[in-house]
Amino acid sequence: MANRLTLVALLALATVALAERKPIKIAPIAHKILEAYPIPQVPEGYKSTNPHTIGHKFRTRVDHFNPQNRDTFEFEYYSNDEFYRPGGPIFIFVGGNWPLDQYYIEHGHFHDIANYENAWMFANEHRYYGHSFPVPNLSVENLQYLTVEQAMVDLAELIYHVRHNVVRDDDARVILLGTGYAGAIATWMRQRYPHLVEGAWVSSGQIEARFNFKEYAMEIGELIRDYGTNECYSQIWRAFRTAENLMDAGLANTVTDLFNTCERVDTETMLDVETFFYNVKEALQRAILSEQDTETTEELCENLNNSTEATDLHTIANWIEDFYYYLDCMPFDFDTTVAAHQFEEIGYPENAILGLRQRVYQFCTEFGWFLTADSPDQPFGYRVTMYFFLNFCRSVFGDWVTSEVVADGVHLTNMHFGGKNPRISNVLFTNGALDPVRDVGITEYKQPSSDAIVIPGYFNSPDLNSISGYNSPELLEAKHLIHKYVELWVWQRAIPYKGQ
Repeated sequence: MANRLTLVALLALATVALAERKPIKIAPIAHKILEAYPIPQVPEGYKSTNPHTIGHKFRTRVDHFNPQNRDTFEFEYYSNDEFYRPGGPIFIFVGGNWPLDQYYIEHGHFHDIANYENAWMFANEHRYYGHSFPVPNLSVENLQYLTVEQAMVDLAELIYHVRHNVVRDDDARVILLGTGYAGAIATWMRQRYPHLVEGAWVSSGQIEARFNFKEYAMEIGELIRDYGTNECYSQIWRAFRTAENLMDAGLANTVTDLFNTCERVDTETMLDVETFFYNVKEALQRAILSEQDTETTEELCENLNNSTEATDLHTIANWIEDFYYYLDCMPFDFDTTVAAHQFEEIGYPENAILGLRQRVYQFCTEFGWFLTADSPDQPFGYRVTMYFFLNFCRSVFGDWVTSEVVADGVHLTNMHFGGKNPRISNVLFTNGALDPVRDVGITEYKQPSSDAIVIPGYFNSPDLNSISGYNSPELLEAKHLIHKYVELWVWQRAIPYKGQ
């Protein structure tokens, strides 16, 4: 519910601040990325009152790999020294594709461990997100400096700076916590900069780049079967097949009318067809994952099972209308989907708050993670394919983004960092057993002073918050193990490690 309220507020802000631009119904498009790859959740309206937390800016190079480009920019970071004692370690909550927030250096399990270990805590903002932009706008040319390699050098220079100039302890041991995309950064920082990073806790990290992430829909299907009903799964399956058959029979107007789409689904344009099915699929997936618990799946299936509509397609169409109650019509056409990602101005909510254009650029050039329906073992039909995503990347960023560019980006990311086998010590991977994203994470890992934990019954990053009486025995065990590993990394002597 908090996510939906945030989105409504975003739409209101967009209406006021951007009244003079061509209006775009961004709601279903903007929210889908947030829900598909969750970002660290901060309580709604949270404001820091901790006097030890101080905001800073750090100046670094725009392009770390071109000695002829001497341009610089500033990115933001926070520090919190409330627990620090001389000789203590440095803990960094790694920034990802979201605006910087101080919450997790003031609350949560990492913060609690910092209390035990006398750590000085920091949180950095990733370039191109929040308020840390190295360029005046997000034109395609200006996006060339948005790479994970550039962001890692930013963080490496920050670590060097805080060790030497803030904490003033060249021997201070550095422990990183990264979640989601930032979990990949934390992993790869330990791999590329072992002299700067002693250990990394990676919570629900998206470690492996993947061209076609068809397994995501399969995992959602399993959630529907396990926590909803088999009939619910079948209802969705039949609804998608019915809509596909109607379109194949030249009856797209029937589907258009049922779903109240803003534009008629043009069956002569396969991109419009795939965009329609993509948006319906994403709405159902978001409903299941919105609160990161199994109750949402139960509620969805109860709603569908108890429907009195004439057909399964009518049932899904009616549910979509209720789900997007704040929209006059459903913007499920390709042009609208592309347009929501083409705003180059930094201050637009799509970029400043959601980071839409930036995220998609990284998907198209480095990571993939495209949520297709290419597997037969899922209920969402077969009309969401790589054809949609590849054309989407090309339409948003230009004809240079060919299928080869996207595939090469995914391949190079895995080649550079090792995919699911980064071959590093001093790293702990944690995942929720119900999180669909875990399939691109690391769930089995054996290296020195390292491990991987899968926590039954939980979704994304259940280990971030403080130990609570509401935690399951398995989650409590995982949190205690996290502390043990962090303590080991902080106090262990440096041991030369030879990769296998």
